[in-house]
Amino acid sequence: EHWYQRRRREFQYFQHYYITNNLRMELKDFICFVVVSVYLIGQIQCEDVDCTVGDSCKSCINGTLSGKCAWCPSTNKCLKYNPVTDITNLPDCGKDFYASNCVVNHKMVIIGVGVGAGLVVLLITIFTIWCCCCRGRKARAKKMRQQEDEYQAQRDAITVKHEASRAERQEKHDAIRMKYGLKQSNPYERFD
Repeated sequence: EHWYQRRRREFQYFQHYYITNNLRMELKDFICFVVVSVYLIGQIQCEDVDCTVGDSCKSCINGTLSGKCAWCPSTNKCLKYNPVTDITNLPDCGKDFYASNCVVNHKMVIIGVGVGAGLVVLLITIFTIWCCCCRGRKARAKKMRQQEDEYQAQRDAITVKHEASRAERQEKHDAIRMKYGLKQSNPYERFD
């Protein structure tokens, strides 16, 4: 095994270790952000608002009470709504209620937000994998080619240096042979 193959293997291990640790750190940071955000949103309390004045969905949701009240179509009542605690089930109404608009009920809004958030997370994951793996692979391949070219240039320089030294030694040996009359036209002739 050549030193450059060992070096390449060590470099690939280092990159894999570095990328894995970075993804772990990003995941930990994201989880901490989500936990803190949920905690802070949970601290929001619903102010005391009189939701009984709304007699239709539009007056209940689109009036000045927007975000604090929800319309229950089964009882035709405007009820107090806390976006943190009443996210899936409204007391005295159940799961079928309108909180943000009068066109789509709140269950469908929650499903749509969940699907949208899932798509965003999926796209971010795909983009991260593409950046880390595909673009990183090209950069690593380019760096490896550059290192191999440098290594080959070094080998060529060493070969040229050895050839020059060999030619110089041969020249000195030929000069010594000429001086003592040992130079022959045919190197395979017998000496007298």
